[in-house]
Amino acid sequence: MQAPQQVQVGEVTAVYWPGQEAVAAALAELADGAGSWPGLPAAPQRPLRLIIAENTRRFDSVALRRLPPWGVGAAFPASRTILIRLDGDPRRVLRHELAHLALHDAVRRVPLWLDEGYAARAAGEWDRLDGLLMNWRLLSGQVPTLDQVTAALRGGRPEAEAAYAFATTAVLYLERLGRERGLAPLLANLAAEPDLDPAMRATYGLTLAQFETAWRRDLKGRYGWLLLFTSFTALWVMVLLLVGLAWRYRRRRDRLRREALNDGWVIPPDSQGPSA
Repeated sequence: MQAPQQVQVGEVTAVYWPGQEAVAAALAELADGAGSWPGLPAAPQRPLRLIIAENTRRFDSVALRRLPPWGVGAAFPASRTILIRLDGDPRRVLRHELAHLALHDAVRRVPLWLDEGYAARAAGEWDRLDGLLMNWRLLSGQVPTLDQVTAALRGGRPEAEAAYAFATTAVLYLERLGRERGLAPLLANLAAEPDLDPAMRATYGLTLAQFETAWRRDLKGRYGWLLLFTSFTALWVMVLLLVGLAWRYRRRRDRLRREALNDGWVIPPDSQGPSA
C-alpha cells in the first residue's frame, strides 16, 4: 500500500498520494492565496492541512465513512483540516471549504443553514440557485423553514442540493439587508454574541423569526413568476390535451362514417367505358 506524501506551500501542507503531486501543489497554492472573504475582516494566514483524495474509496477511508456518500469535500475547523475529493471542480470545492474555516475562525457558533449558505455565497456557487427552478416546494407555493433547511442539509443528495440553494438565498437576503456593508455587521455581532437571535436584533432590528418570515416572503416574490408560469403551463397542457382528444375522437368518428358509406358500394358496369 502506497504511503501518502506531502508538499508545503506557504502555510498550507498538502497531503496526497503518489500521482497527485501536481494537483496537490496547485490546490495548496490556491489555498495559501485565498484572499478575503465576504463580510469578514482580513486575518493573518494560519497553518492549514489539505488532504487530497483521488477517489471515493480514499475519501471514505480518510473520513472514516462519517461523510455522506455524495460529498466531495469537508472542513474540520478544530484541526484546520480540509479534505477534498478530486471529482468535479476541486478548485470550487476548496473555495467552499476554505470559507467554512474562515467563518469559524471569526464566529464561534454558526447555524448549519448559515454555515453552508455563507460557504456557497463565498465560493460563488450561483448555479446552485438554478435547482430552485425545478424545486417541488416552490412549484407548489411552499418555502421551507430554516429548521427544515437545516434538516435537509443532513439528508439525502436531492434534499441536500435543494437545501444548499435555499440556504444560499437566505444568506443573500441577509447580505441585501446589510446594504453597502453586506454581511459585515451581522458577522461582527455574531463574533461578539454567538446567539443568532440577539445578533439579528442588534444588526437588523429583527428577531430570527421575523427574518425567517421576511426571507420566505422575499423568496416567494422572487420566484412568483415561476408559480405563475407553471400554472399557465399546466393550463395550456390541459387545453392541448383536450383538443388532442377531441381531434382523435372526431377522426375516429369520421373514419367509421366513411366505412359505413363504403360498405356494399360497388361501381356499376358501364359498357361505354370511362369518359375523360
